[in-house]
Amino acid sequence: MKETIFSIPAPLSPTANLVKFSWEGMHPKETFSIVAGLHGDQLNSIYLCSQLIQFLDAVAKGIEPGYRLKGRVQVIPAANLLALQEGTRLWSFDDLDMDLTFPGNAQGELAEQIADAVFKHTVDSQYGIVLHTAADHYEDAPHLVCLNPDSVTKDLARSLGPEIARKPEESPAFRLKLYYRWINQGIKAVIVSAGKPHQLNQPLCKTLFSGLVNALLWTGVLTCNQKKPRKHTVEFFDSGCEQLIHAGAAGLFIPMAKPGASLKKGEKVGEVVDLYTGAILDSPVASADGSLVTLRDYPIVYQKEPLAVLLGKRKFRFWPF
Repeated sequence: MKETIFSIPAPLSPTANLVKFSWEGMHPKETFSIVAGLHGDQLNSIYLCSQLIQFLDAVAKGIEPGYRLKGRVQVIPAANLLALQEGTRLWSFDDLDMDLTFPGNAQGELAEQIADAVFKHTVDSQYGIVLHTAADHYEDAPHLVCLNPDSVTKDLARSLGPEIARKPEESPAFRLKLYYRWINQGIKAVIVSAGKPHQLNQPLCKTLFSGLVNALLWTGVLTCNQKKPRKHTVEFFDSGCEQLIHAGAAGLFIPMAKPGASLKKGEKVGEVVDLYTGAILDSPVASADGSLVTLRDYPIVYQKEPLAVLLGKRKFRFWPF
């Protein structure tokens, strides 16, 4: 079912509507919420939701062999619709980061009003996933973000596919995110981050889609008589495991590794070359053994600017049963 949960009248264009898609099975004891597009440049997450919506519509109509809805699933595929219409990360009119405005404010700026609607329509969920991509100028390897997960949340993480989970810094800004507000309400939730902004990677979305369906099967809101949910190995990295690799000079950054690569200490991540002559100015290397989870995508860099995030010493290893 498609439902408009918030309408925004505009002075010179048609009304913009924030929509939610939902499906309800025969015994909807639990609700699984998925939210994407908190930034307008997160095309992978928005496209991924479109594929999931198409799949769940087919399940609801009984034309997806073997699958049946038991619980309730709801998807908000494009939360920051104003920024999406502009093709920008943030809506230029108020320049507010919507993902730092939760739980929102029904009387506030438009970004805060939308956040209020998103939060109110998801706060009663038992499970939640926020779909993200990397920040501007960077690319993320597929990974999860989990803050102090309990055993149920760890199992949710195992069901999704990415093999890496990182613990975020619990900063004042982080406490304004939808994800933090969810877990503060007792929702078993994770962030799935992958890819880069402004770009659509269909093979990546296909992989993530399989993980989302598997997670729905694991929670039991979706069943399939031909398929059982899988549990994957997930390595969990504490926030203290993150190593930033910085540019030692200003110029053009030429990467020599890819997001998701396992690097050895001293292995070259790339080169910074002179903008005009091409002379090598710096050869940044991995400061420890680890997994390259985030890499600079935009080549022009300043000295001391972060080029990559490396997840180093492993703290815990979660194995599937």
